[in-house]
Amino acid sequence: MSFLRALERGTSPIDWCETNYRYSPLIAEFINTVSNILFLLLPALLSQLFKQYARTVNRGVYLIWVLFATVGICSAYFHATLSLVGQLLDELAILWLMAAAFGMWLPRRHYPSFLKGDRKNFQFVMLVMSLFGTVLAWVYPWINCFALMGLGVPAFVFLALELKA
Repeated sequence: MSFLRALERGTSPIDWCETNYRYSPLIAEFINTVSNILFLLLPALLSQLFKQYARTVNRGVYLIWVLFATVGICSAYFHATLSLVGQLLDELAILWLMAAAFGMWLPRRHYPSFLKGDRKNFQFVMLVMSLFGTVLAWVYPWINCFALMGLGVPAFVFLALELKA
């Protein structure tokens, strides 16, 4: 499929449970599209609430909020058009958000042993994995679900481990 064809409405193999074009002739999944406004409002609020954290701990938290807003924009585009490009942008935005969150907040004790607890090296590994996943996703779009599971499953495991500790 050509890139221009992938931009067309309805080219994504994924179609969620909402009836398409029910509320608007311009928006395929109206509720899914409009609900993404939260992804734009929350980062603005969280940026204000996390000012002291950013000042004293890590300014990189602003990247998390920018990526969070990017997920909202890409998701709105996807649900409005159901285009394959929209699907890829939506999934890749989630992948990059998860990778950035891992790079910033994963406790050092969970790093692979070859990194020896070095956060900069771990962040570099996450960047390389994200770039690799992005390229693969554009070449083989079906691979996105595996990339997201590859970060999603460990996220839940680490969350459970940390809450237990």
